[in-house]
Amino acid sequence: MKYRTPLVVGALLISLFAGCSTRPAHSAWTSSDSIVIEPGVSVGPVHSGMAMQQVVAELGEPDQKKDGVLVYRNLGLAVGPGKGGIVQTVVCGSGGNAFLTKSFTGHTKEGIGIGASRAEVVSAYGKPTATESWRGKSEFEIMKYDSLGVQFSLRDDKVRLIAVFFKP
Repeated sequence: MKYRTPLVVGALLISLFAGCSTRPAHSAWTSSDSIVIEPGVSVGPVHSGMAMQQVVAELGEPDQKKDGVLVYRNLGLAVGPGKGGIVQTVVCGSGGNAFLTKSFTGHTKEGIGIGASRAEVVSAYGKPTATESWRGKSEFEIMKYDSLGVQFSLRDDKVRLIAVFFKP
C-alpha cells in the first residue's frame, strides 16, 4: 500500500493549523507515556477499524476539532478520519507549537519515539521503503515504511512526527 506523505500528512497538519475551534479537553488520558505504537495497527487505545466516535469515548473530548480531525494537544497526537468516519491516520508529534502543547511521549515496542535519531529508526526497522524531502517553514526528511503503515518525519536528524496509517 502506498501512502502519499506530503498530501496526507500535509493536509492533516494544514487542517490543524487553519482556524481550529478550541474545545475544553476532558480526556481520560492525561499522558501519552504508556501509549505504545504498533505500526499499521494501533496507537495505544486507538486501533484499526475504530470509529471516530469510539476515539472520543476512549480519549475524551478533543482539544480541537476541524474537518473531522481530533487533536489531543496534551497527549501530543491527532486522529484523522477516513471513509465512513473510521480512523485512518494518527499523527504523533513534538510539542511546544500551535499544533500540540506537549510532545507525544509514547513509543513503538522497538523504543522509537519523538526525538529518536535516524540511525535508531533504521536500526529498528531497516532501510525505509522510500524517503522524501518536504519543505514548509522548515525542511523535513520523511522515511516511509509502507508495508508497516508508518512514516517518520525528521528534522535535524531527529524524529519530530510519527504518522501511523491504519490498514483497511
